[in-house]
Amino acid sequence: MSGVPGLFLDRDGVLNHFRQESVLSTEHFQYYDFTPQAMQRLGRLGFPIVVVTNQSAIDRGWTTEDVVQSIHQQLVEDCRNWGAPLASVEHCPHLPDADCDCRKPATGMFLRAAQQHGIDLGRSVMVGDSCCDIEAAQSLGMTRVRVRTGRGEAPLAEGIEADAVLDNLQEAAAWIEEWCR
Repeated sequence: MSGVPGLFLDRDGVLNHFRQESVLSTEHFQYYDFTPQAMQRLGRLGFPIVVVTNQSAIDRGWTTEDVVQSIHQQLVEDCRNWGAPLASVEHCPHLPDADCDCRKPATGMFLRAAQQHGIDLGRSVMVGDSCCDIEAAQSLGMTRVRVRTGRGEAPLAEGIEADAVLDNLQEAAAWIEEWCR
């Protein structure tokens, strides 16, 4: 697929604090201190920014689609205010065993966003904290940046590798600036 490079970001553990028991409400959704500045840096690059996030808490009945949409509306507004407008926020509400095509490490959310926004996945970068983020991006030929926030200290599965492992999104934004040159 030809198109522009895109920046793909996981949500929980990258943009906001990861909660073992899931982000179930707007009160649980808390940005890291560095998130505004990091997003500002990424926004200056001028590439489409897409958030891709597994949200099985919806199908588990722990939260609702409306609550997740409310969180994402706030995320979209905040990113716009930081100078990093989001092209889209893609989420998978399904359980891990649902056999859907969207739950990472499946690639459905990436493919949908790429088609919708004219993104060339082979020229794009993914920033994630979990193995499933890196695995999905690797299967699509994307550049992969793993951050140590969230679940970023857990080992990756055999054969799954990140191009860079950094402390947080702020370091990732600086790395991506260099990667673009």
